[in-house]
Amino acid sequence: MQSPEKSVGEGVAEPLKGKAATQQRILVAAASLFVSRGYERTTIADVADQAGVSRATVFWHFSDKAGLFREAFSFLVRPFRESLEADLDDLPPEKRLLEQIGRYQNMARVHEESIQGFVNWLIETPDLRDWVVRSLLDLHQRFAGSLSETLSELLPPGSDPGAAAAGLVSMLDGVLILSLFDPSREANEQRRAGVEVIAALLTKRG
Repeated sequence: MQSPEKSVGEGVAEPLKGKAATQQRILVAAASLFVSRGYERTTIADVADQAGVSRATVFWHFSDKAGLFREAFSFLVRPFRESLEADLDDLPPEKRLLEQIGRYQNMARVHEESIQGFVNWLIETPDLRDWVVRSLLDLHQRFAGSLSETLSELLPPGSDPGAAAAGLVSMLDGVLILSLFDPSREANEQRRAGVEVIAALLTKRG
């Protein structure tokens, strides 16, 4: 798996400097520790040590541990959020749909460890659970909305693109969840291929 720093830094022309660079070091350290240890077993001192800064510096940039957690979570999902915001309007709808699905599947592959961390957070951190769930559902709804817009250009009149998008997202979510319990390469490839077959059927007009 790529580290949070590498995945977020892709495509950046120049390295961050000053305050922004310090914040990113802290977020990279916090994201890594929250994923590997969980919220309760990660301390501000641990984050400061891994980031190479003082505890006071962490508190100066992020007021408390809960605030740092929220920022670290947003940091981890930033690549997927940015992929949703990418302009794909120049692609014909058939290719756009496959690109949108491919981005979701790539996110799931690259950030598998982080996703497992999200699941652990939901289980062990009730105080932050509602916030994490709302954040994930917001991303989920935005992704379903973008799929629905594409499908509205592909499906025949009278079809419900929103329902079709919800079905596709449910399939993708199912593949993602099953991969946490059955991570075998063969099974995951078969599941992903199954989603692609359904998507390909939806792109056939007439």
